[in-house]
Amino acid sequence: MRVTTLQPNYIPWRGYFDFFKQSDMFILYDDVQYTRRDWRNRNSIKTPDGPQWITIPVEDKGRNSLINEAKIIWNGWPSRQLQTIERFYKNAPYVGVVLHMLEEAFDEGHDTICDLDESLIMKVLDYLGIRCKTVRSSKVGFSDLKKTDRLVAMCQEVGATEYYSGESAKDYLEVEKFGDIRVLWHRYNENVYPQLWGDFVSAVSIIDLIANCGLKGYDII
Repeated sequence: MRVTTLQPNYIPWRGYFDFFKQSDMFILYDDVQYTRRDWRNRNSIKTPDGPQWITIPVEDKGRNSLINEAKIIWNGWPSRQLQTIERFYKNAPYVGVVLHMLEEAFDEGHDTICDLDESLIMKVLDYLGIRCKTVRSSKVGFSDLKKTDRLVAMCQEVGATEYYSGESAKDYLEVEKFGDIRVLWHRYNENVYPQLWGDFVSAVSIIDLIANCGLKGYDII
């Protein structure tokens, strides 16, 4: 069984979802330190002036807050964000799918950014038909262990035979500790797809792909 673990991101870019396509189980790493000005509460969309951030305000609890503890500030941002997306994607054929997905998740009224991130990730997976079991690291346990030791323990706990990792982890992952669990490196081959607003831009949220391509996005990821 192939296992991946990544931190939850807000409507992540399409390469994030390639991990789901290539894995049997995805461990959402929710009980590690929350990082400000990062992908946990923001992502970018494509506009006529290039990529633009869309951000969810989160309470600043200092350096010791975990991702699953970071609380959303509900100050009216959902309607503004939906208006922004509708303005820039009104000519995209599947913008209605994106707006419905986001509005449904916002209306759920999640307390933490982790809960909202997970909800939207699951809605994207369901829409695109990507089947991969998902569990939070806080449910798997071993939070007393650090870095590679915890990854190994979680993989052993869920019965992994392969651990699928991003190549950026090569700088710190102690591969030898995985023993019989084979470590594989994710190599992402990007596909170009039709977009609005000029030259192709890759590093934007998955909602750009869905708004422009709908269900065809499964094969484009």
